[in-house]
Amino acid sequence: MPAQNEFKHAKRYRAEDRKSPMQKYTPLLTGSLFLFIGINYLFFAIRSLSKGNVFCFGVSLLIFAAFVGAFVMLRRGIALEKIYQHAGHARAPKMPLKTLAGSLLSSATFASAYFLGGYGLFASAALGLSVLLGWYLYYGFDPRKDKLEGFESDRSAERILTLLIKAREDVEAIRKAAFRLGDADVRHAMLQMADGFERIVKHIESEPSDYERARTYLISYLSELRKMGDTYSKLEQQGHAASMREDFLNALHQTAEKLDSQYDKLLDDDKLNLDIQIEVLKKRLYSE
Repeated sequence: MPAQNEFKHAKRYRAEDRKSPMQKYTPLLTGSLFLFIGINYLFFAIRSLSKGNVFCFGVSLLIFAAFVGAFVMLRRGIALEKIYQHAGHARAPKMPLKTLAGSLLSSATFASAYFLGGYGLFASAALGLSVLLGWYLYYGFDPRKDKLEGFESDRSAERILTLLIKAREDVEAIRKAAFRLGDADVRHAMLQMADGFERIVKHIESEPSDYERARTYLISYLSELRKMGDTYSKLEQQGHAASMREDFLNALHQTAEKLDSQYDKLLDDDKLNLDIQIEVLKKRLYSE
């Protein structure tokens, strides 16, 4: 029988929880106005081509491309900024996408004023700079400082953050495998186990010093259980999972129970004694 506190951390499933961080934080309509303005330049380019004005066609097409590029980079830059802000520890985005988007828009404004609008060089430059200033006042700067407080060094931070990214991918893969299952009991047990691993990931994010005590869970157990979940899902789709159901379900219950216990003890020095059980179950799954 599973422990009574096995489901105490249960939470209601929400569709948005299955979204990747980029999908979750990408703004819905932000930047759409730039795309609509850019389309006007595309129409102008087509009209210029029909009139045989190759120069205006080329300039208009480049301005259209700049508006589209600014739209794409702005949305991605905002999403990366929100991921950075919500993370306890994170590297700053490698590319200052919001800054690049603002520079593109500023350049497009200058080109439009100077080459198409008939403005002088200084007036066109002033318009471009004013757009860049307004951009920074409205959207701000990209994060440039890493959030690595609590790590021993940049090298250890890189190693731990890489592990956490991989662990989150594994947890998400377990959840996706669970939602492919027709067996509600096994699906629920897999989701409970995924929640247990996710709590450990969040704990390491807030307490990087506990990395060494938790790495076994996130490197060995999590990776193996992800493979086992995918294999069981395939077996169920093929109609061959019945003989494995009870063993697999018991392993999931015991894993969730152990994860809850270890999390409640704040990842003390006790290790999960699941090596033999997982190894035996893995061989059975793969032999099926």
